[in-house]
Amino acid sequence: MQQPTWWSRTPRQIQLFTYVLVPVGVVLFALGLVLDYTGGWDGHEFLLNVTSSLTGLCFGGPTAVLLFNHLAHAQNEARQSVRARQRAAEETAALERALLSFFTSPNLADLTAKTAGLLDQANVIQLMRDNDPARDQAIANLMGPLRALLVPPASGRAPTMLSSYRNRSDELNEARGWRTRVISSWNALHTQVRRELPTDDWIPEGPATAGHLATEQLLKQGRNPWNETPVGDSMRPLRYFLTDLNGLCEAATALQAAYR
Repeated sequence: MQQPTWWSRTPRQIQLFTYVLVPVGVVLFALGLVLDYTGGWDGHEFLLNVTSSLTGLCFGGPTAVLLFNHLAHAQNEARQSVRARQRAAEETAALERALLSFFTSPNLADLTAKTAGLLDQANVIQLMRDNDPARDQAIANLMGPLRALLVPPASGRAPTMLSSYRNRSDELNEARGWRTRVISSWNALHTQVRRELPTDDWIPEGPATAGHLATEQLLKQGRNPWNETPVGDSMRPLRYFLTDLNGLCEAATALQAAYR
C-alpha cells in the first residue's frame, strides 16, 4: 500500500487556497513582466506597488500556510509517537508482570535463561529412547528445577507435573488464568499499540513472530503438560509448553529493549 505524501495529508482547504492563488500569482507576475518590458508602468507607480504586493501574496501566502501546516503536522505526529511509546512501555510492563506471575523468577532475564536451559534439556530427552536407562534420571533433572520455577499453587500442594495434574486440579485452573493474562497483554500490544506506533517502530520480525505463534498455541490441546497425556509421550506437551514459553520470553525481551 502506497504511503500518503505530504500533499495528500494537507487539508483540502489549504490545497484549494494554493490551487487558486498560485495560478493568479503566475498571471500577475507574467503581466508585470510584459508591462515592465513595454513601459506600461510609467506613471502608474501606485498600481505597480499594488500589483507587486498581490503577486508576492499569491506566492508567499500558500508557501507560509503550507509550511506552518507541515510543522504543525510534524509536531502532532511527534506527540502521537511519544504517547504511543508511553503506552507501549506500560503494556510491555503489563506483559512482563503477567508472564512472571506464574513463576518464581524475579525478572524476565532470569525466566528467559531458565526457560532456555529447561528447553534444551527437554529437547535432549525427546531424542532418548523410552528404554534408555539414563532417560528417567534426565527427566528427574529436568523436573526438579521446573517445579522450583513454578509458583506453588494456591492449594498448597507442590506441583507434580506430568503425574497428578488433571482437568479438575487447582494447578490447571491457575495455568489457564495465567494463559488468559498473557494472551490479553500480548493482544493489547500486537493489535492495539502496534497500530498507534510509526510503521517502522516495532520489534524485529523474529521476536514478533515468536510471540504471536506462542500466544496462539499456548496450552492448547497436545501442548499442555497439565492435562492428562498418553503414556510414553508425556514429555512432548512439556517440550511444546517450554517452546511457547521461550517464544514469549523472546518477544517480551525485545519489547523491553524497545520500549523501556
